[in-house]
Amino acid sequence: METLNSIIQKMEAGMQDNDDLETVMMDCMEEMEENYNQLDSVQPLLRLMERHPLTDFGSPGPIAHFVERFYKKGYEEELLLSLKRMPTLHTVWMLHRLINGTDQAEVYLDLLKEISENASCDKEIREEALHFLSIY
Repeated sequence: METLNSIIQKMEAGMQDNDDLETVMMDCMEEMEENYNQLDSVQPLLRLMERHPLTDFGSPGPIAHFVERFYKKGYEEELLLSLKRMPTLHTVWMLHRLINGTDQAEVYLDLLKEISENASCDKEIREEALHFLSIY
C-alpha cells in the first residue's frame, strides 16, 4: 500500500508528463478510495490544487468526486481554508458547486467576491470568481 503522500506525488508527476493525466489521477484516486477514504485526505488534495492553480482537474474530475463525499462532514471547512490560502481555478469552481447546494450562500458569495478583488490572485482566477458572482 502506498502512502498518501506518494499517491499525491504520483499525481503531481503525472501533471508534469501530462500524457495521460486523467488516467493517472483516476488510478491514484482509486488507491485513495481504497486506503485513505477519510476527511484527513481532503487537505492534501486541496494543497495539490493550490500548487497548480491553473490546472484543469476535470469537470468535476476524480479529486472533486472524492472530496465531495465529505460534504457536510468537514469538506466545506477544508475548501474554505484552501480558498483563503490560495484560490485556484478548480477550487473556485468547487465553491460554485457548493453554493448551488446550499441555502446559506452568503458566506460563500462573500468569499467569491473577495477572490474576485484579490490582486494577488491570478487574473484567470479572479475572472472565474467574477463569472460565478454574475450568476447569483
